[in-house]
Amino acid sequence: MQPPEHAPELSLAPDLPITIAASRALELGLAAIKFYEPRALRGEIEGIHQFRVAVRRLRAAVELFAPVLHGSRVRFYRTELPLVGHCAGAARDADVLQQLIRADSAALEPAIARALIPTLQALADTRSAALREMTRFLQSKRYARLCERLAPALTHKFPPDVTVRQLAPKLVRSIIRASLRAGSRLTPESPPTAFHRLRVHLKRLRYALEMLDQLSGRRTAKAVKRLRRMQDELGVHQDLVNTGAWIRQLARAQHQAETLLAAGALLQFISERRVKIAARALRQWKKIEHSRILNKALDEIAEFAQISGTPTPDQS
Repeated sequence: MQPPEHAPELSLAPDLPITIAASRALELGLAAIKFYEPRALRGEIEGIHQFRVAVRRLRAAVELFAPVLHGSRVRFYRTELPLVGHCAGAARDADVLQQLIRADSAALEPAIARALIPTLQALADTRSAALREMTRFLQSKRYARLCERLAPALTHKFPPDVTVRQLAPKLVRSIIRASLRAGSRLTPESPPTAFHRLRVHLKRLRYALEMLDQLSGRRTAKAVKRLRRMQDELGVHQDLVNTGAWIRQLARAQHQAETLLAAGALLQFISERRVKIAARALRQWKKIEHSRILNKALDEIAEFAQISGTPTPDQS
């Protein structure tokens, strides 16, 4: 058999029995991971990135179908899947940090920017070590055991006539509420961890809505578009946070005056940029809250769920 040319996309038919949908979501999520795995192991920048995204999408599927999956499996996935994401994340973070340092150092004086060359070399060494660790993990028995337990999935028993259409509003509602709670107390003075927490919730929500694209319309599509923009903004914010932390760590071990001076100048530039992006991201989030676009998306999914004429479990 020829390998597929594209990673499988996860889109669930509304009238699919809920247990089959949950199993298919995990099966396709695993297939996407396996599709990008060879490219990640080769060290391709985009391959590592897409492998990490596939892991995140699979984690979102686990959270969406957590009420359907057996509790022991949910706990297992919540423990093991983050380890897979972390092993790819170390290499991916090194790539992102290199790109950010190269881009932001252009704002510094050329002589100062040249002093950052040891920083880039240190990141290259970090990436090489991360690739070796990722290869070791992806070839381990622990990773193989996780893949075996993803397909087939272990689910609770549901009547065969309980479908995605019926349970989708209930499944999405909890994720939306968690996202709104994560952003409810966000202020310009909030620590970076608060912005990152909101980013994690919004990514999970976006991926869940994309899985249910056959059970939604324009309001949900608009919500996904707003979430994607918000996710990108918060992603840059987190990249700057990671870059700042890396530079501080490097400076503590650095003894060359020129490199220390360059690191300090870059750190100040990055810190000022992070504050501006945090303020911009907060404004975007307040617009999302004020527009109630997430609740409108939920209402739309609930409306589509009623097209079959069968009340959802919350309404019966």
